[in-house]
Amino acid sequence: MHEAATEAHRKGDARNRWRSWKIPRRASLLLFVALMFGSRSGAQLPPYPVPLSNAEDARTLPKGVVLFRVLNAWTRVDEVYDATADSLHPLHSLGNAFAFESLGVRQFPGLATAQSALRTLTGNPNLSLNLGQTFASADTRYVTTPFSLAYGITNRLTIGATVPLVQTQATVFVELNPKRLGAATGANVGPNPAQLGNPAALSNNAQVIASLDAATSALNGYLSNCAQSGSCPPANVTTANALLAQTIADKAAIQLLYGTSRFAPLGDAQAQVATKLGELAAAINTFLGSDFAFGEPTKANAPAALFQLQQLVTAVPGPAYDSLGSPGNINIGDIEISALFKLVDGFSDTTGGVRLRGTVRGVLRLGSGRPPSGTVPFEVGTGTGQTSADGGAIFDVMLGRHFMTTLGAQYTAYFTSTTVPRIPNSDYALFPMDSAVSGTWREGNAMQVDAMPRFVITDYFTIHGAYTLRHQAASSYTSPDVNQPPLFQASTEQRVGLGFGYSTIARYTRSVAALPFEVFYTHLETIAATGGLTPKYRRDQIEFRIYYRLRRAGR
Repeated sequence: MHEAATEAHRKGDARNRWRSWKIPRRASLLLFVALMFGSRSGAQLPPYPVPLSNAEDARTLPKGVVLFRVLNAWTRVDEVYDATADSLHPLHSLGNAFAFESLGVRQFPGLATAQSALRTLTGNPNLSLNLGQTFASADTRYVTTPFSLAYGITNRLTIGATVPLVQTQATVFVELNPKRLGAATGANVGPNPAQLGNPAALSNNAQVIASLDAATSALNGYLSNCAQSGSCPPANVTTANALLAQTIADKAAIQLLYGTSRFAPLGDAQAQVATKLGELAAAINTFLGSDFAFGEPTKANAPAALFQLQQLVTAVPGPAYDSLGSPGNINIGDIEISALFKLVDGFSDTTGGVRLRGTVRGVLRLGSGRPPSGTVPFEVGTGTGQTSADGGAIFDVMLGRHFMTTLGAQYTAYFTSTTVPRIPNSDYALFPMDSAVSGTWREGNAMQVDAMPRFVITDYFTIHGAYTLRHQAASSYTSPDVNQPPLFQASTEQRVGLGFGYSTIARYTRSVAALPFEVFYTHLETIAATGGLTPKYRRDQIEFRIYYRLRRAGR
């Protein structure tokens, strides 16, 4: 009897301790970072999803209590806020990063030599090489599953650790000159038949080169005779030199554009080349009394398509990406070690009225995640690979029996940098696509303010809202191989959310429920952003928490 009474006393005392804790209903507030994007047509995704928050209100665990927390968060990004867009259309599709009405040297600097040759052969110094139009769609999904364990050292001090499993997947679909456009692509170059090994094209181009070589020899012979005899009028020598220079330049341009280049002219550009070569032959024949006929090199048969775009993206030297595909990563994110210390707790006051509870919070975040490998456009890593720390305060304000709100503020500082194989263009723009340059990356520090109102409907069901205002300083990249590192803009964003929660804590304290646990659902999304281009996050999460007392009363 005595042993039974003692055990009953211990159980009753344990439940009283749970009752004195008075866990309010709450749901998790996610802290996914929104980094800045770049120019409207070239925005790329931020390099990583920041780990989720460790705490959502000012509670600490009672001494000896363990909290095990599992959360699954699904986040989608398919639009970005464009700081340079008009106020009526602040959002645009992420796929705009690969959508162009004219694709050329501005996007792929490696095409500059081909464009120069095209301008030489057409005689138009302002003509731009145009591969045609691109259309693209892109969206990225993050699945973050943090596993957290926290322990109450004392009633005021709680320590914890979080290990997040992060999976990122981008779905990318790109078209270059799709068939639905027909002839209205605007392209003035296409796949070079000679580069594709077409025997007729190779033979025809060789004949054009041979004709130009013959004209070059004839002009050199004329100038040599003039030099020996000294009887040629100066105007004739000037004309011969000009024709010779033009013939040599056209030959070099044809060898490049119709020989080694991936792309050869078509349409109006090809017609301009043929016209200019005909005019050159006529001028030489008039001057020398010859009968040269250069003809024209073999043109492209059709505009370029996705295969040729893949070649440009993977070209070495050049962008040297592995592919233009849909990249994915799965790995451990940045591990967190946290501590919460309760400063004040007015929730134990049962007299009613306004009650206040305040806690300071610190988090050390280890750089265990992986930044993007830089091998595929639109790739997102699983973490920063940098050591950082959060410092902040959380306050709970209880108004009556059914309403409570949590107010929090924190500052995040990054202390280390990480090596990246490809520093991005300014504001993470995909273009221009040039050779990769390695360097170091350091994330910008951040400030954040949160508010989470809760309304208790019953002792086990609660609805809640969420609001976040976050300011993210610009990231910085450095490299010994660049004189002017890319520049980024700081960004400020606002997020709102709504959800509900189910808890057995109150019933457990009354010995009605056998197990103390909580389940929460929250939907959260970005509603506004300023500064650099910022992703519009849409996120849904489900969280499960279970509490267990390691230390019993009297032990």
